[in-house]
Amino acid sequence: MAGKIAFYAGLLALSLTLSTGRLAAEVVKKGGAPAKNPAGAKKAPAVKKAPAQPRPAAEDLARIERVRLRLADWEKSAGTLSLHGLDLKGFLAPDAVAYKAGSAYLRLRGSKLSHEQAIARIAASLPRWKRYEGQSLFLLTLANPLYVQGKKKNRIFTQSKGLGYETLLIRDARSRRLKGKLAGLPANLRIASLRLKKFWQTADGVTRLVRPGSRGELLRNPGSIGRKAKLSKPFKAWVLEAGPAELEVLVRRSQVESSKSRTFRISFENWKRYEGPWSDDVLDLNENRPWQELDALTLEIRLPPGGLTVSHALKALLEEAASPR
Repeated sequence: MAGKIAFYAGLLALSLTLSTGRLAAEVVKKGGAPAKNPAGAKKAPAVKKAPAQPRPAAEDLARIERVRLRLADWEKSAGTLSLHGLDLKGFLAPDAVAYKAGSAYLRLRGSKLSHEQAIARIAASLPRWKRYEGQSLFLLTLANPLYVQGKKKNRIFTQSKGLGYETLLIRDARSRRLKGKLAGLPANLRIASLRLKKFWQTADGVTRLVRPGSRGELLRNPGSIGRKAKLSKPFKAWVLEAGPAELEVLVRRSQVESSKSRTFRISFENWKRYEGPWSDDVLDLNENRPWQELDALTLEIRLPPGGLTVSHALKALLEEAASPR
């Protein structure tokens, strides 16, 4: 009997609990917070996020840094010279093609091109760099910081005997000659047809009276009336104005290696300096203006710290660019 009483008491308690929970749920549903997605409501259009720009991987950044460090080693070994108003600077790149490829790669990557795009550009340039193969490269700059001397006065430098074997001398530490040649026309250094203006050509005319009061005695004097400039015949010459001029001089790599030298001297011969009015490629030498021939300008260049070796990073660039696609 006691078991039946306990059973009915438990059943009553369970029914009361279920009814109370249903009532609470209905109250929350009717008067509670609105549903997040009510029936029939239109969903807001999803906003598309812009795709994140891919960042260069660590390996890509390391490749750029290795190329930059190797070129910096070559450029930091540059020699400098300031003489006769000229500022000279130059360094040796042991492998000309490797330097051209490395400098082009850094420039292209700096313009936001990917590694693959930069390699494609370098591969397209390899036929134009054919003349650099098997060569070492001396990169030289000539700056004229005092080109402007005043409102009507300039300082320029001229060279009328060409930039060849006799006027651009390269020697090693034992004074042995190395045969070099220009890779192309220098930048900011032009060939001009110069003329000299040194004398005046005067017209015939009537002078002032020889004796005051004697108007009948007049003399004809060629130097009394007008004067016009007398110009020389034109002649060709290299002209350095504001600059800086940039020259690429190629020397066979086998010559540089066989010299076993750690220093090289480059001499610029037969240069002249002019200071005065400068327009229409005319050198005005009146009033004793100077057009002075300068002593040889000799620039000493050291071998890079790594010697004549080419880094693996530069070799990898060339191999990837030369591989068929």
